[in-house]
Amino acid sequence: EMIYALDKVAPGTANDDTLLYGVEVKFYNMEVEVDENLESCRKGLYVIGDGSGITHSLSHASASGIHVARKITS
Repeated sequence: EMIYALDKVAPGTANDDTLLYGVEVKFYNMEVEVDENLESCRKGLYVIGDGSGITHSLSHASASGIHVARKITS
């Protein structure tokens, strides 16, 4: 029914050549408690990337690794 309703707004949508993509939904609710340097309550254990529950993209995950590496080496 949705395709036929959409066809009224965008004629040609309801045909055999139409490729329909759906919406992806993600839920982020697991977060590890870390400080501003991404260090956990266990001294020396840093939680970076998607494992922390804080980052939600490859660029954020990469940036968190760089951030922690700089903190550890400074």
